[in-house]
Amino acid sequence: MSAIFGIVRFDGGEVAIADLKRMCAAMAHRGSGGQRSVAFGPVGLGHCLMRVNAEDRFEAQPLHDPESGATLVADLRLDNREELAEALGIAPEAAAGMADSALLMAAWRRWGEECAEHLLGDFAFALWDAPRKRLLLARDHIGMRGLHWHRGEHFVAFATEAQALLALSEVPRALDEAVTMRALLLDFHARDGSTLFAGIAGVPG
Repeated sequence: MSAIFGIVRFDGGEVAIADLKRMCAAMAHRGSGGQRSVAFGPVGLGHCLMRVNAEDRFEAQPLHDPESGATLVADLRLDNREELAEALGIAPEAAAGMADSALLMAAWRRWGEECAEHLLGDFAFALWDAPRKRLLLARDHIGMRGLHWHRGEHFVAFATEAQALLALSEVPRALDEAVTMRALLLDFHARDGSTLFAGIAGVPG
């Protein structure tokens, strides 16, 4: 499966390209189909593509939509492409040449944050809504695809895998003792999004 990652700073600073490269390198095993990141001021988003489905040949992320000002990175497989395209008024021949991420962006334009309620399949995505200066993180209802995040004093970062967050010097490298103890007792079910790493949480399904 593919991977996504990104950083949003709220201290007035710009996202360092080197930080995005380190996050990407930590998940290079998920990027056999290509790796790409973009940075614009305090925001940086990236994508590691692993082609699995036929529609993946159309993927070109991060995906920017000039109409809404949104930028999207997603690791997803949509199982209701035809139904979704019909609801969005997209002709079947046009939908056949669209990546899953393009359909997701169209769903965002139509339904905003409620777009995830219209998706069937496995997905994790991050969308930067530039006009509203808001970051949306979403994960499929069952939680099949991972999505982790860390909020520091001056930034928030997210990634498919926790190790990509640990590639950032500002993210603490410490185990969460309580979660580790539960794991030793074979209780692996995080009830609050907590992970083995202190300061790193998972977006729940």
